[in-house]
Amino acid sequence: MKNSFLKLLFLGDFFSSPKRKSRKIPVVLFSLALLAACQPTPEVDAVKQKNQDAMIEMARNGEAVTVEIQTAEKDGMEPPKLDYRTMYGIPERLSRELSGLSDKVKITVDAEIRVPDQPMPIVRAVPVDFSQEMVYDLWNRLVGDRKLLIMDEKETKETIKMQIEYCMEILNGSEKNEYEPGEIEQRLEDLKARFIDAPDGEPQKEADGTLITGELRDNRGRVVARRLELQAYDPVDLNRGISFIVQNNYDLRETIRESDGAFCVMKNADFIYEIGEMQGVYTIDYNKPYYSLHVGDPIPVEAAEYVQTTPAEIQKRVDDVLEQMGLTGTFAVSEIGLYPGIDPWTHEPNDCYEYRVSCSRLINGVSTCVKGANVNLYYPEDLMAPNWVYETFAVCLNDSDWIHVEWASPIETQEVIEPNCRLRPFSEIQRIMESRLPMLLERWASDAMVKSCTVDVHRIDLGLWRIREKNTVETGMLVPVYCFYMDILYEEEYGNETWTEKTTDTLIINAVDGTVIDPWNGY
Repeated sequence: MKNSFLKLLFLGDFFSSPKRKSRKIPVVLFSLALLAACQPTPEVDAVKQKNQDAMIEMARNGEAVTVEIQTAEKDGMEPPKLDYRTMYGIPERLSRELSGLSDKVKITVDAEIRVPDQPMPIVRAVPVDFSQEMVYDLWNRLVGDRKLLIMDEKETKETIKMQIEYCMEILNGSEKNEYEPGEIEQRLEDLKARFIDAPDGEPQKEADGTLITGELRDNRGRVVARRLELQAYDPVDLNRGISFIVQNNYDLRETIRESDGAFCVMKNADFIYEIGEMQGVYTIDYNKPYYSLHVGDPIPVEAAEYVQTTPAEIQKRVDDVLEQMGLTGTFAVSEIGLYPGIDPWTHEPNDCYEYRVSCSRLINGVSTCVKGANVNLYYPEDLMAPNWVYETFAVCLNDSDWIHVEWASPIETQEVIEPNCRLRPFSEIQRIMESRLPMLLERWASDAMVKSCTVDVHRIDLGLWRIREKNTVETGMLVPVYCFYMDILYEEEYGNETWTEKTTDTLIINAVDGTVIDPWNGY
C-alpha cells in the first residue's frame, strides 16, 4: 500500500498532463466565453473600462455611516449591523425565466439571495505561503504527540524503478496511443540513465512540523523549481490515522522554458490534513446532481439510504475542526454540499454520498465568495507567469470518523481602503444580470455543434471577491460583489452522436460600480 501511495504522489507530476485526445474541448471554450466578461461590448453598459479609482470614490459617496473594520486583534467587539435588504431593495429570493438571443439558451433563476448584516468593506490583500510559525501551530493543534514520518520524494533507485515500471505498463497497453510517438520511449531512456547514479534511499525520518526543501523535476530529471513543503503520514497504515501535507509556492527562478521540456508550475500554496479511516469515501462525481443543504434541512430521500449524518451534525463537526485549527472567526461554513460518488479505481457510479463543506474567509463578518472560480487551469503557458489562485477552504466528511481538510492559496489582509461601501440598488444589478448573462451564454451556444444550453441559477450571494489591483498581480482588493451561481446543462452533436454535459460557473457583478468581473483575468 505504501509503495502504491508513493507511486501515486511521485508520478502525478510526470503523467498528469499527457497530450490526450479529448472530446470535451467545448467545455473549455464555454468557460472561456462565460468568464471573458471584460471584453468590450458597447451594447451593455455594465461592461466598460474598469477604473478602480472611480470605483473607490463611488463606494465612498453617499450618506453611509463610517464604521471601524473589525479584525481578529479586536476580538469581542461587535460590529454594527445593517439592513441591506431595506437599503438597496434586495428581495429574499429572485425567480425569473430568461431567454437567450436564440432559442438555444434557456435560463431559469430561482435562488435565495444571501446578504450579510455587517458593513461591507474594500480591503487590500496579498497572497502568502504557509509560514513555518503557522505550520508549527497547526502541527501542535492537529498532530500533537502522534508519530508521523516524513514522505521524502527525492529521487532514489526505488522511486525511479516505480516510474520505469509505470512506463512499461503504458508501452504494453492501449494508453500508449494517448501520448506523442516516442514520448514514453524517451522517458524510459532518461529514467534508466538517472537510475545509475541515484542513491539507494534514505532511512525514514520522523516529522516534527518543520518544513523541508522539495524539488520539482522535468522529464529529463532536471530540477526546475523548489519550494518549502512537508509531507508526513502515519507509518502504520496510509489509509488510516493522520496525514499532514504542506506545499508552499514554487520558487520559479530556476525554471527552464517549457519549450525545453520543463513543467508548468502553478503558484499556489496548499495545506491538506486528513484523519480517520476512509470508510465508504469515493471520488465525487461532479457531473451528477448534488444537494446544497441548509443546517436545518433533513437528509434528502435519495441519499438517506447511504448516509445518516444530518447537515446540522456536519456543521457542528466542521465548526469543531475550525476551532481545533484556531480558525474560528477567520473562516465560517459557506455551503454544505452532499455529493454522489464514483469508485476511484473503476470510475463507475457508487451508492455512496460524501459531504463537502465549503468555508469562506470572514472580513468584518462578511464572507468572501469562492465557489465556481476556475482560473487559468487550461493554458499551460499561463501557469509559468505569476498567477494568483483564489483562496479555498473545504472540509470533506462522511458517516465515519474520517475528516479531510483542504486549504489552498491563503491570503493576508492589509489596510482597509473603505470600511463601509455604498452599493448599487439591487434593481440595477438584476438588470445587468438579465442583459449580460444571455449574451455570455450565446457566445458559446452560437457554435453549430451546440444544440441547447439550459442554465439554472440556484444561488445568489452578496459578499466579497478578490480582484487584481491595476498594474500588479502582487496585491489585490476584496470588493463587494453579487455572485450568481449556476449549473449548466448543454447538448452537443458530434456527427451522428449527441453528448450531454453538465458544468458549473459563476457570474460576478461588482456591487459598487456594476461592472462584470472576469475571474479569469482577476478583474
